[in-house]
Amino acid sequence: MTESGARWVWYGGRPCLDLVNTRRNREAGAVEYLTRPEDLAEWLRAAGLMTGRLDLDDTLLADARKLREAIDAGVRAAVSGRPFPSAALRELNRWLASVPSPPPRLQLSGGVAVLRSPAGPRGARQVLGDIALDAAEALGTGLRGRLRICPGPGCGGRFADDSPAGRRRWCSMAVCGNRSKAATHRLAVRH
Repeated sequence: MTESGARWVWYGGRPCLDLVNTRRNREAGAVEYLTRPEDLAEWLRAAGLMTGRLDLDDTLLADARKLREAIDAGVRAAVSGRPFPSAALRELNRWLASVPSPPPRLQLSGGVAVLRSPAGPRGARQVLGDIALDAAEALGTGLRGRLRICPGPGCGGRFADDSPAGRRRWCSMAVCGNRSKAATHRLAVRH
């Protein structure tokens, strides 16, 4: 995924975490970036999940934000080692019920296996169901041990640690990592 201005960040490593990161600085006066249906449409396009003109309404925006907060509750539980919140579980399961049926299939194309999704147009609600499935895979498997919350001051970005050693600390080394290194250097220079 690519940068799309200051509103959207793509360091989550998974679509579900990038959705969670549409509300940033959660621990320090949260900033909401999904305030209008048009914002959700813009994010879906910027994330590469949908194309073209999208007509979304306030109901879908509210549902997307509920999904996002359920995913975040699961991430916080995974990172802290606390039990998974039952309300978040219910919300995620509600979305999982909307995942397309029949499921995607592997098909041969010229002797090569190709993953094919069910035919037909996909609306924003189905795409959000796919994001719920991505969250279920991240939260309901061993991947949960790789979920992190950036400790950068005023950040709190959610991301999946994909480093080989599993010791990634910052949402982005170019942002929070460099800020921390600069602060450590300033402190060392003063003393």
